[in-house]
Order: sequence, then structure tokens, then C-alpha cells
Amino acid sequence: MNLKHFLNAIVIIILALLFNSCMEYRDVEVVEVSNVGIKGISLSGIDIGVSMQIKNPNKYDISIVDSDLTLFAEGKKVGNAHVKEKIKIPKKSNKVHHFTVQSNPADIVSNAIPLLMSLMSKTTLEVQITGDIKAKAKGLSKRFPVDFKDKVKLD
Repeated sequence: MNLKHFLNAIVIIILALLFNSCMEYRDVEVVEVSNVGIKGISLSGIDIGVSMQIKNPNKYDISIVDSDLTLFAEGKKVGNAHVKEKIKIPKKSNKVHHFTVQSNPADIVSNAIPLLMSLMSKTTLEVQITGDIKAKAKGLSKRFPVDFKDKVKLD
């Protein structure tokens, strides 16, 4: 290896270390789910509004760009769903984000609508969301597992 190739290799290694330290990732934390409410039931699916406090300790914005989720209400499967909107979580933030989880009619289990209708008179509901989300930051993307279960207030 000649001197020019050796210096190029050193420069590449230094740049890789610099970029690696810039992309240090710390876990994003769901602090609290403050409200969950059924926004609508139609032929296009069930829309569930969610208000969630999310803490991003990182030095860069993170965007939620895709999701593959399964919804449960009171321990019973409702169906598969996805986050309807793109969500941008600002760097160094700890704030409440409002978004909609939407299911497709084909992905709703047969007993879900009677179950959801019976829950509309309740003030609290045990909700579980499992699956994964795809997050993107600085051109890099990664899938993260989701397994959230809590009693939440209904709107």
C-alpha cells in the first residue's frame, strides 16, 4: 500500500468515527398516553385519536414514517392498524403529539365493532398496541418494536 492509499484510508476512518459520534442514538421514551378516543367508525375503517407525550433526548429530529400495529381493547383483538399521519418528533423535546391510528375494514376482526360500541359508554379503557414502527433520522431508518399497554381515559 502506498502512502496516498494509506492517508485516504486514515481520512475515511476519521470521517466514519466523526459521523458515528454525530448519530449517537438514545431511546425515545413514551412518557404518557393522555387521551384515546374513537374519532370515527366508517366503511373505510376505525379511526382512533391518540394524545401521547414523547421525549426525544437526541440531537436530531426523528420522523415516524411507517407502522405495522395490532390493536387490542380490554384484552380482545380489534384488528391491524397503522399511524395515519407522518409524525415529526423534534430534537431535545418532551411534548404531547396528537395522531390517528387507523384500521382497514378488512383487517378488523369480526367481533370488533360490537366490542367497540359497548366500550363507548366507558370512561377508561385498557388499550394495548403491539407491532413495530419505522423511524427515520438524517437519512437512516430503523424499525422499532412497540408493545404498549395501559388504562387510558376516553374522550
